[in-house]
Amino acid sequence: MTKYGTFRRVWTAIFLTVAFLAGFLVFFAPLSETTEVLSRFGSTGNEVRQIQRALKNQGYYNGSVDGIYGSATQAAVRKFQASKGLSVDGICGTDTLRALGIGGTGSSYRKGSSGSGVRQIQQKLKNWGYYSGSVDGIFGSATETAVKNFQSRNGLTVDGICGVQTLAALGLSSLSASSHSVSANNGNVYLLARIISAEARGESYRGQVAVGAVVLNRVKSSQFPNTLAGVIYQKGAFTAIDDGQFNQPIAESAYRAAREALAGADPTGGCLYYYNPATATSSWIFGLPVKMTIGKHRFSMGK
Repeated sequence: MTKYGTFRRVWTAIFLTVAFLAGFLVFFAPLSETTEVLSRFGSTGNEVRQIQRALKNQGYYNGSVDGIYGSATQAAVRKFQASKGLSVDGICGTDTLRALGIGGTGSSYRKGSSGSGVRQIQQKLKNWGYYSGSVDGIFGSATETAVKNFQSRNGLTVDGICGVQTLAALGLSSLSASSHSVSANNGNVYLLARIISAEARGESYRGQVAVGAVVLNRVKSSQFPNTLAGVIYQKGAFTAIDDGQFNQPIAESAYRAAREALAGADPTGGCLYYYNPATATSSWIFGLPVKMTIGKHRFSMGK
């Protein structure tokens, strides 16, 4: 064999080895906080447990909530993605997590976190009687226990982590997002369609768009949380969250209504409230000036 042939073979072997190692590292390297792909086959931990619980609650997964992203979890994710019109890849990225109602790329606070965000969480928990420790900005065991108690009392996933839903329930959506705009991505369409279906399934299509518009008007208003998830999960805001209607199958018309509302349609002209006078139990809401009535719902700009 010539020296040239040996030289070429050596460099070919080196190239293939480097390429293999690079591919190996890319596939198995831990995911950073800014990577869109958050959980996939092989992942483990609390985030996977949240995914499994959400899939289980919606009937896509019947395995153990063990925090291990195995074949059964991957298959459930694919089935869920197919049903929601998402990319069917078995990977829980931003859109899939949002569609599951878990959140997206916003900040989360957990044991070991520290700073002003943790102080705000501790103060809220202290004000509401869940936390009796120092407001020191250190997310320790006492804070974690308080968060779990709060989550349990408010029907949230009990994992001790302050993600999008828990922050919204605490009235701290600004810690997970700072924008008041809502794009028409798959996750937002899904969330808005779910609340429209739960709150206005029996209403006309115009009535469904109107309910969606009110939700989006709240996102834009300084009086409410500034994210879609924050508005929808705000404690006491929608009866459908409390009575279980939110978890029922979504009417097809609600998806169309959600897309139209996200595109800017607003039959209410900027209203922030609506209620059904036949079923409303709050005396306060009856005192709001009524701007219009669509179907069974009365709509108001507020006082």
